[in-house]
Amino acid sequence: MALAVVNREPGSDPIATGAPIWRTCLREVTFADDPADFEQAGVDDRPHPLIEGEAYRLLLEILCGLQSPMLGETQVMGQFKVFLSSVEREHGWLNRLGQRLLADAREIRTKYLQGLGSRSYGSAVRRYLDGCAHVVLIGTGKLANEVLPFLGDDGRSVDQWGRTAEPPSSVTYHLLDAVDTFAGTTQAAALVIAAPVSSDLIERVASCYPNLSCLIDLRGEMGYAPLRVHAPIVTLQDLFARMSAMHGQATRHVDAARAEIASRSRRYELRDELRPFGWDDLCA
Repeated sequence: MALAVVNREPGSDPIATGAPIWRTCLREVTFADDPADFEQAGVDDRPHPLIEGEAYRLLLEILCGLQSPMLGETQVMGQFKVFLSSVEREHGWLNRLGQRLLADAREIRTKYLQGLGSRSYGSAVRRYLDGCAHVVLIGTGKLANEVLPFLGDDGRSVDQWGRTAEPPSSVTYHLLDAVDTFAGTTQAAALVIAAPVSSDLIERVASCYPNLSCLIDLRGEMGYAPLRVHAPIVTLQDLFARMSAMHGQATRHVDAARAEIASRSRRYELRDELRPFGWDDLCA
């Protein structure tokens, strides 16, 4: 086996039939246990895979949040775990690799990347809620569940909108399918979008809260129509930019983490060199 990965922007054309692909809002990582699997692409646009140690290093940097606009963010590890759980049995080698990557990433995060400030979407969103007594959250998935505990800080009340018929017990819950029958409220609120819903549906929810102080849109740039709401809009890119401005103080810790990642990547690349001819070399 020779690990090979291709890291590209989301929405790229497939480059290897049947290859496992880890998709996030920022990237698509295609995996193979043989670099030759990527030679199916055309000559002119053939991707250049990273192989063995270089591939392992990239994956570790991603899992440690060092390839994210929000340096050191934690959401990416959860996304990778979900991806591993979906990998088919025929790619069992990827699950073994994934567990090694997760173990290395956890150790590096614990040793170098803790205490660097806001490193989750929830803590970053909370910075925009000063003075806000009520928050409206659209979404019930993984991102929404990560953000939700931060929204109720400082005694804020929370309305959550979703499609599930089983509402969470800790918030006031509304069904998106019934948004047009909601009576609305004049209570001032901030609106947080943590689900891949259409701009039209967001505008219909927003119309139920005419006194919006701001709208925080975590959907990213995925071809959604521009939002037409009477409130300042904070995009995912705005959130990343604010976090980037806080990263200077973390440089020493990040440099140490990158050095550790490079060391572990070399260790991965040399993993088979202790016994290059198999167990038979012990009797040579």
